[in-house]
Amino acid sequence: MHIYVIPKKQLRNRTITLNFGGHRILGCPVYIEGPQYERNALIFNCCFVFDSSKDSSKYEKIVRKLSGYLTTLEVQHNFLSSEKKNEKLPAIMNAILNDLNKFGVCEIYIDPSTSLHLQREESVRDLVDVNDHDVPIMINKPSEGFENLDVAAKQVMRFIDGKRFVMVIALDADMDLKIVKHVVRLLVQHKICSLIPIFQYSNVYMTTPNLNKLIQDKNLQEQCLKFVAMREMIPCLRDVLQMYCSMVFGTTIRDLCAQLNPRFRGIHEERLIQFGLIHGLIRRLLRYPIRVPDFPYRPHRMNESIHLYNSTFSGRYCEDQIRLKGSKFLDLDTAMEIDPQIMTCWK
Repeated sequence: MHIYVIPKKQLRNRTITLNFGGHRILGCPVYIEGPQYERNALIFNCCFVFDSSKDSSKYEKIVRKLSGYLTTLEVQHNFLSSEKKNEKLPAIMNAILNDLNKFGVCEIYIDPSTSLHLQREESVRDLVDVNDHDVPIMINKPSEGFENLDVAAKQVMRFIDGKRFVMVIALDADMDLKIVKHVVRLLVQHKICSLIPIFQYSNVYMTTPNLNKLIQDKNLQEQCLKFVAMREMIPCLRDVLQMYCSMVFGTTIRDLCAQLNPRFRGIHEERLIQFGLIHGLIRRLLRYPIRVPDFPYRPHRMNESIHLYNSTFSGRYCEDQIRLKGSKFLDLDTAMEIDPQIMTCWK
């Protein structure tokens, strides 16, 4: 195996992957030539070791970048060849291992003026699609290591409250929308926050088979009751289940509040929805307006403003996307009431 870990000179600065003994070893061998070294060269290879069944491709750039960092440190500061300086190496390698496994990113300070910054490259299937109308909500407290990585992440997290959607966060934080989406995507990938739809009392939700977990799992029940409680008033599980089970097609949250009065039962209806979405107990039914030109056209003073949104009435855009599309807020209920050519697909 050693002839592949420390290969011939022709393979220097190349990424090498070796399957051996049920493991996959990924490295990038480096040769630094100089008369100060024994045999006139310093040879090293910083390797990452994976289970043979794991995909190591997302770490290839990290290995090359880390090898480049270590080469620069050696050439400029004799960091690897100096016994006094290379004492820091085991602690640095351990910090890189832990941070990459835990967060997918790491930033290690060698000294006040030198730092290593590495970030795992996510594959296409791992990327989270973040939309302008998605609402990020915190589900886990970020670790100290993650918060220290990026000033932009700190700024974005200040405005994540489970109510603001991504576009509003970008405006409130005075940041570029693309940067905000990138930060939110990282937070979701590291299970620090989750994405839920915009909450409105006109929304319609339906339960999923996962609701059975709330009936069977005592820990989930405790989490739910604490999360949805109004102040210190812990609601009854029966009332929470009644609220969830009453979520059916055609019944809005406004209807449920009028029928069951959740505040009187100690239940905060918005937090009830948030908990259900985070844990997959419920899902939101979205409306997709479609213009059907076969129906007769009826003139109305709102037709001019509705006309601005005609390109979105194709069945490809949900109501949340349409509301953010133009400069004016469009009341879809009113639009469909006055224009018989607009039909709705629920899904």
